[in-house]
Amino acid sequence: MREHRLEVFIDLQDPYSYLLLQALVEFRPHYFSHLKLAFHFYPVNCQDSEAFPELALWKANAFDDASYFVERYGFDFPANKPMRSDGELRCAQAALFKAENSLTACLAVFRHFWHEGAELDSGSLNCDSLLDERLDTNNHYLNRRGHYMGGMLYYAGEWYWGVDRLVHLERRLIKLKGLNLQTLFDKSDLAFKGFKERKTKVCEHLPPLTLYFSIRSPYSHLGLEQAVRMSEHYGVKLVVKPVLPMVMRGLSVSSKKKLYIFHDTKREALKRGIRYGFVADPLGKGVEHCYALFDYACRQGREVEYLLAYSRAVNTQGINSKSLSGLKKIVQMAGLDWQDAQTELSSEDWRDWAKRNLEELYELGLWGVPSFSYKTCQVWGQDRLFRIEDEILEDIKRVEQT
Repeated sequence: MREHRLEVFIDLQDPYSYLLLQALVEFRPHYFSHLKLAFHFYPVNCQDSEAFPELALWKANAFDDASYFVERYGFDFPANKPMRSDGELRCAQAALFKAENSLTACLAVFRHFWHEGAELDSGSLNCDSLLDERLDTNNHYLNRRGHYMGGMLYYAGEWYWGVDRLVHLERRLIKLKGLNLQTLFDKSDLAFKGFKERKTKVCEHLPPLTLYFSIRSPYSHLGLEQAVRMSEHYGVKLVVKPVLPMVMRGLSVSSKKKLYIFHDTKREALKRGIRYGFVADPLGKGVEHCYALFDYACRQGREVEYLLAYSRAVNTQGINSKSLSGLKKIVQMAGLDWQDAQTELSSEDWRDWAKRNLEELYELGLWGVPSFSYKTCQVWGQDRLFRIEDEILEDIKRVEQT
């Protein structure tokens, strides 16, 4: 039987790495009798500023987000974020290298670090320079492979992040071997549950769903498509608040990150039945066109239809939104009048509200798009809308019981 090599890059301080190891404990026996799986573990400690433009906010969100996944899958996870000294961290990192390619041993180190914190047996890696050398070697290997963060699994040319991308690997393996198996890690899809009765009355009591959106973000495209579906299904009003893309705010995005996002968006789109892939990057003039006409679309009561048309145009139809001919097509696709719309192109008012929207996003403790806010629930990522759906379903249940 041919060996299937799975490379797992784990960061001791990363909650997604911790959950991924726990998921692999269940994953391995499910597929092991059909496939010879060989896990190779690489401890890393990557924190590239291009990959994590707001590292403190990312870490805070990651802990909260991981806590929610614990409820879905029944993983172990501390109630409060552990506070560890540098000595405890380095000792545990050294213990990870001692664990070598044992999933059980690696998970034991993570559990000890996240739940207990006492020093572990670090074996021969007591020397700081030797530990740094080993970590740097793995960081460089991760970089050469084409990625930039921990909590990642690499198999035969494709990357899988954390627990919520494992389902893509499962489907790939099932198709590869023609296996009659059910996937294990598919609990983050939207349910779109129906109403029992009194739908109109229920909808009147539901607060709005707010989407923070960038026209250049591939994940925002997926987020908008799903938010529109959710809005229509549950009768929740959708409010979209556009912000400037990262690059137009002076932040850089590495080529590795852009490439990963493109490929990940394609498979996430396929999974969710959303078109994506024929892209015409609107960076610069295309973004300015989009936002300059947003107020006009709002006055016509068609702001969501307008952004959806624009997003589909630049993400699925390859329409050049930087040209007036391309922009005209998009405006007409949204059911708007081009003669009226083009008189708004010189407006610069959008720069003020785009800035306010970004400031509001930061006030929520978030920084990236797409992000969603519903009552007191704020989440980052198109793949986290299921958390919002849970809140909506709770509200529907409460209203129906009154």
